[in-house]
Amino acid sequence: MKKFAILFILLSFYSALAQDNYDQFWQELLSNNRVSATETLKNVNDNTIQNLIVNEMLRVENGQFRTNKDFLPAFLNDADYQYYLYALWNENYLFNTYLETGFNSKNIGAIRSVAKKNPTHSTIKDAIIYLESVLARDSKEWKTYNSKMNNIPSFRHWQYCGVFENLNKSGLDRVYGPETNANSDAPFDAESNGFVNWYTAKNQEEAYQFFTNHEEYGSGVNYAQTFVTASQDETVILRIGSGSAFKLWLNDVVIFENKQDVVTDLDAYQVKVTFPKGNNRLLIKTAESDYGSYFIVSPLNLDGSHNTNLKDTASYADYNKSTISQLNAKPITNSFEAYFLNKLDQNPNNFFNAYCLVKTYLRNSKYEEAKKVIQPFLEQYPKSSLLRKLMISVYSLEEDYTSIQEINKNMELDDDSYYLPVLLKVMLFDELTRMSLTELEEYLEKLKKTIDLEIMHETADFIYNARQENKAKVKKNLDKLMKMADGNTKLVLRYAPLYASLFEEENKTISILEDLEKSTFDLALVRQLVSYYDRRNQKDKVMDMLTNEIEYLGTDNYYLRSIINKLHQYQKHKESLKYIDQGLSNFPDSFVFQELKGDALLQIDKQKAITAYQASLAHNSNDKSLRKKLKDLNNENNVLKDLVTEDAYGLITDTRGKILTNNYGFNILHDNSTVELYSEGGGNYRSVFIYEITSDNGVERFKEYDLGLSGTYNINKSEIVKQDKSIVPADKSGSSLVFNGLSIGDVIYLDYEYSFSKSGRFYKTYSDRFMLGSFHPTASSSVKVIAPKDYKLNYKSVNGNTQPKITTKGDSKLYEWTILNNPGLPQGEDYMPSDSDVAEYVHFSTIDSWNEISIWYSDLVRSVMEVNATVQDTFDALFPEGYKHLSEDQRAKIIYNYIRNNFTYSYVSFRQSGFVPQKPSKTIKTNLGDCKDFSTLYVTLAKKAELDANLVLVLTSDYGYNSLVLPSTDFNHCIAKVKIDGKDQFLELTDKYLPYKSLPTSLRGATALEIPLDRNDTKTYDLFKLNNLSREQAVSKNIVTLNIDNSKIGMVIDSEYSGHINSYYSSVFAEPNAEVVKKSVYEDYDNRLSDDFTLNSVNNIERLNDDMLIKYTSDMTLNKKINKIGSTNVLQLPMVSNPYTNSIVSLEKREHVIDYTLYENMDVYQVDYIVNIQADQSFTEIPENVSLTFKDHSYSITYSKLKANQLKVEIKSKPSMKRIQAADYPEFKTYVKNVLDAQDTFIGYK
Repeated sequence: MKKFAILFILLSFYSALAQDNYDQFWQELLSNNRVSATETLKNVNDNTIQNLIVNEMLRVENGQFRTNKDFLPAFLNDADYQYYLYALWNENYLFNTYLETGFNSKNIGAIRSVAKKNPTHSTIKDAIIYLESVLARDSKEWKTYNSKMNNIPSFRHWQYCGVFENLNKSGLDRVYGPETNANSDAPFDAESNGFVNWYTAKNQEEAYQFFTNHEEYGSGVNYAQTFVTASQDETVILRIGSGSAFKLWLNDVVIFENKQDVVTDLDAYQVKVTFPKGNNRLLIKTAESDYGSYFIVSPLNLDGSHNTNLKDTASYADYNKSTISQLNAKPITNSFEAYFLNKLDQNPNNFFNAYCLVKTYLRNSKYEEAKKVIQPFLEQYPKSSLLRKLMISVYSLEEDYTSIQEINKNMELDDDSYYLPVLLKVMLFDELTRMSLTELEEYLEKLKKTIDLEIMHETADFIYNARQENKAKVKKNLDKLMKMADGNTKLVLRYAPLYASLFEEENKTISILEDLEKSTFDLALVRQLVSYYDRRNQKDKVMDMLTNEIEYLGTDNYYLRSIINKLHQYQKHKESLKYIDQGLSNFPDSFVFQELKGDALLQIDKQKAITAYQASLAHNSNDKSLRKKLKDLNNENNVLKDLVTEDAYGLITDTRGKILTNNYGFNILHDNSTVELYSEGGGNYRSVFIYEITSDNGVERFKEYDLGLSGTYNINKSEIVKQDKSIVPADKSGSSLVFNGLSIGDVIYLDYEYSFSKSGRFYKTYSDRFMLGSFHPTASSSVKVIAPKDYKLNYKSVNGNTQPKITTKGDSKLYEWTILNNPGLPQGEDYMPSDSDVAEYVHFSTIDSWNEISIWYSDLVRSVMEVNATVQDTFDALFPEGYKHLSEDQRAKIIYNYIRNNFTYSYVSFRQSGFVPQKPSKTIKTNLGDCKDFSTLYVTLAKKAELDANLVLVLTSDYGYNSLVLPSTDFNHCIAKVKIDGKDQFLELTDKYLPYKSLPTSLRGATALEIPLDRNDTKTYDLFKLNNLSREQAVSKNIVTLNIDNSKIGMVIDSEYSGHINSYYSSVFAEPNAEVVKKSVYEDYDNRLSDDFTLNSVNNIERLNDDMLIKYTSDMTLNKKINKIGSTNVLQLPMVSNPYTNSIVSLEKREHVIDYTLYENMDVYQVDYIVNIQADQSFTEIPENVSLTFKDHSYSITYSKLKANQLKVEIKSKPSMKRIQAADYPEFKTYVKNVLDAQDTFIGYK
């Protein structure tokens, strides 16, 4: 007994010693001290699996990738090896990243060694069987492949339905027909993808279910359902893997949901659930935002073994209707995650357990969870290359490529001997080519010293010899690389073509590829051989190669397409039909195969070809070329040709010179805009414009003219018609035109057409507006829209009442708006509104309501507003003591000032940059963004602080009140709305100097649409105007002290500003250079004062309450003499604020209203003058007080004699932002003139 006690003590001692050494080892390794870490590890006397793995980890960190033959046998002998195998699956010392690098003898050997060990854990067992089946397939052992695949338990009999819209990852929460209807004779509306229905999938031999055939539609939502029979109530664990976000239903009850659109392994998620006795519907919905949507659902018994009691079928039958309580669904933690979580809980500082847990999370793309585990270690070792390497994996899954670039740069700077940055550089071809030969040689030598792989050394020599153009050495390098490829098909396919391209040894390349193909299945290999055979016109070999595996790959439409395309290339259309029909059997709603069928039948049966093309177009309405082909096949006339003036020369002859008014530069002889709309969405425009040049202004206007066209367009006419009827074509570059030799009396003749189409939710919709008439005299102006009879076209005329003429043309309706002999609108005036509020416009839209736009944008942005670790850390920093004790106003202000003080606005046109904002975390990391990025960040943080906040789309007021009339997406700005104490507060977030609650004039009267971010919000949202907003008023207060003596006039101005005007002053005083500040203040006063002055100093600058109040003092000297009338000195007050100037009333009369927001930016002006003259002087002539009003405008000036030699003058002005009608202009002008006269009066003193 005593011996056992002694042994126990010794074991404990050695264990503690080993642990101490491990702690030191991790400190050194995470500090990038790999040499000392290597020495420390040698002193660890530990035969555990941890030591085995740590040794391999260290080898990798030291750039040692050669196989350690002793590792795997010892590793597989450990009782817990399966947990570590799962975690470290893709490590170099196990299976490596075979999906990217391919299989070779090393990882194939590892797979077979593990298989021989007969893993007991169902996940490991099934994953190894899957890899074995893939190896069998790659070796053309198809029977073995199928046999292995059949040993993986999963539901295999499915019906599919898709593809539905997944607008910016919003599709998971959107309810589509298949969710609620398991069996339907009527197809489901997939919007821009046409109508689709359930069909039985053909790939029932596969354990994984791939939506590969659906990928022709791009990303989207797909459904799959199977019907599972249970002989009795059966409680099982459903093991689920997926490449997309997904929801899982049993009997129409959601039993599991994963919102992350990531790639996972076959057991990423598990849910315990009871299948009721009888028939049950199991439904899965995947929402893929990229490509590669797949899933696998396996039933396991509660002990983890395979369940064989449940039977699945793809055939619909009535099924149970269940409740949540009946199913009793409960998520189960992944057993591998649980194992390492437990290990880490027992020893939170043990990096090895943390590393394994991180790797386990990353197996299933759980990057947020992985990041939380890494973070404490990263805080302790911020420059650790190993930790940074892990973070690259995390950021890659998070799609944060900015942070990856930052890590790569810093890793190279902080740890230049680490293998990863050295290895990454070899992939940057452009960087290698920029190196001098000496630099390249130095780098390649470093690469060879850093990484121990022979193939990497040979690759380095290959690069160097290729740079020197030494073909003989390159050839030797290539021969060696081929030998080193070690059965890796990916490498052979990379190297073999080099014999043909570098050495003109095409026969050798083909021979290598043919030898490989005899025992290897790889579609990339097939494509390479086909390309070589094709060049040699060996058509039989091409077709043999392409159809070789049809027995096994006939359910893969991608495979079938390669066969069909080649048959069509060889004009064997009839032979292609059996493959096309096979593809349509695989996926009945394939628009690609319907079009291929049309192409094949076009040579056989034209009418059937048309039917096939129409079926394709019904699913892919965006295909303009197919639509044109159909029109040609049906001999359809170009509808627009009948609606425009095709030959305008006669019209030019008849109308030229008839419009006598010619002071505007040009007259419009003809203006015709015509639109053809299609029932399946999209359409064509055709425009004919004829302008007569009447003055040099017209010549300047048109000598260089851009039509602004993009996409698919055709310019039929772009020419000058001279007075002698000769034609001078314009020089064209795209849609930019140059009219050389243009002169007065010439006529510009333009005729162009272009087609348009949309995708997504509004693929069928149409919205636009056209101006009727012009500011220029117009002989004729018309807008014509032709649409199918059942097309619901909403239209509205503003600033006029021209009514359409509606007629029937065949199966279509024609809408025509026409104006003849229009004298033109009065010419433009300063401060007039946008032409959308002046000219007559006809607005069109087929979207039923603004609420549809609101829901659409909500779907677009909702998935972006995710709170990850970066956002959470930011929120915690803003509210270190929590937020619940703060008022709503305090919370809103803290978030506003955070964005205001930390971010730089990057201007990109709203529509140009797309409607989708970037993720808040990206905005935080880059400190850059545009309006929708900042508004999205604000709303995300505001909702975290339990504030009621939403995004608001805006069309700014400079576009006019009537620019948006009918539903469309034509917004140009985005702001935030937050409720504070029950009241709406709108916030502009793009101006880093704008104080809280201040709003620029561009938002006053702007057009807005609120965007709900809750998918369950049932409120109806409509367009509204941003009028009577809650905001901080823009107030200018100045106390001006004038000290007048005989030789000079000193002026001290104490200024105080609030409201949005502080954006300017905040930017001025943010400048650290005092001279620059002084110069800015001088320029500000120089624009306001009519007198010459010298600015002596600017001081007492105060920026209070986050710039909501700004104060400063200006000391200046007025450089003017005091005038005299007789013995009396006379003085006019220097106007430091000018609420009214002559520019607003410079016209004798006005034809247009005044949009006052284009002139004024202040709400209140207040100036107090204290005028001090010498002690022996007194004021003798003091003007009378004046008080003036015009509607909501007011102005007053009052005089108070404080002392004989001291006078106080108070000026108060409150302008109104309301528009001033042309009829009120005379009265307004009188008001302004009276204000200016009051300001210009003289003060006399002796």
